[in-house]
Amino acid sequence: MNSWFNLFTESCDMNDLSKYVEIYHVKSCSYDESFIDKSISLDDIISIINKDSIDIQNDILEIFVVIKQNNKSDLIVIYNPFELLENSYVYKTIFNINEEMKNQLLINSEQVK
Repeated sequence: MNSWFNLFTESCDMNDLSKYVEIYHVKSCSYDESFIDKSISLDDIISIINKDSIDIQNDILEIFVVIKQNNKSDLIVIYNPFELLENSYVYKTIFNINEEMKNQLLINSEQVK
């Protein structure tokens, strides 16, 4: 089984998983410390996706696009801590992203389900 899929299923609520027809891993990004105690927006997420560098010695944000049974798409960000004893979790969900945004994010993504 795909490691991205494993991370996704371990981090998400099991009730939500059944709603997703397709799951795509978009990118791994370094966690930006400026997000601490801040509600991040779609623009913030897009800006970190556009950064090319990643520091694997720090916490990581895993970016996923999911397509639901109703053909609506969500952007899900999973916080994946560097410390192995900490658990990953859903950090942010942007519901119902538009078709253009979805298509742009899926260009270099990997389908995991």
